[in-house]
Amino acid sequence: MNGWLIYDRAGAKRNEWFITRLLEQANSAGLRLTLKITDEYLFAGELPDFAIVRTIAPTLSRRLQDMGVRVYNNAETSEIANDKYKTYQLCKELSLPVLETTDGADLGYPCILKSVDGHGGAEVFWLENQTQKAAAVATLNGRAYILQKPCPIKGKDVRVYAVGNKCVAAVCRTSKNDFRSNFSLGGNVELVQADEMQKNIVQTLHDRLEFDFVGVDFLPDGAGGWVVNEIEDCAGARMLYQTSDVDITALMIERIKE
Repeated sequence: MNGWLIYDRAGAKRNEWFITRLLEQANSAGLRLTLKITDEYLFAGELPDFAIVRTIAPTLSRRLQDMGVRVYNNAETSEIANDKYKTYQLCKELSLPVLETTDGADLGYPCILKSVDGHGGAEVFWLENQTQKAAAVATLNGRAYILQKPCPIKGKDVRVYAVGNKCVAAVCRTSKNDFRSNFSLGGNVELVQADEMQKNIVQTLHDRLEFDFVGVDFLPDGAGGWVVNEIEDCAGARMLYQTSDVDITALMIERIKE
């Protein structure tokens, strides 16, 4: 089988090791996988049997899918997971626990403002008043954002890595200096076990979206449970490799071959 591994140029440079591992795993599994860059024209020749899209490009995923290519993750997952408000709406539809969120309507203060398409903790602002909100909105240059009630416990979250409906690993991220716990912002990471609540939520999300490999980020609700924060379509694996011997590339390729 012939497949494409699709990255934008900056992402390909930043993830050279991960790309090499995926190509090696695919070759070992008898799959032909070719790296493709999004700023090159992709549709000049023969289409692949499948495509692993490791860049935020819902429109590209939809086009490939409409042309009969099996896309990992599918276009609906890409569209919803890469839009924080759509993720919130899906969770509400599925009766999953989430923080109170609006598409820009005031919630009172303090609150958190997030661009709908930001990643890695970027464009996330803690707001204490209207002046801070106006300054944060100005930095987004007209891009959409959400407002969210703060989590009762700050500086902690858990990312559960899922391959299909199976939770294959979980990493707890904490920060003593920031309400954001992202690894890319200097948060500490520790391998943990996904609990039954997290597993059930991942199963519910998978039943609806039929994703192939994602990270689901959970925030503690302050009462021993969890709320869904985000679904990561192109979930980074650096902290997973730092804390465990789980080879997510091998699991991804095994999923594709199956």
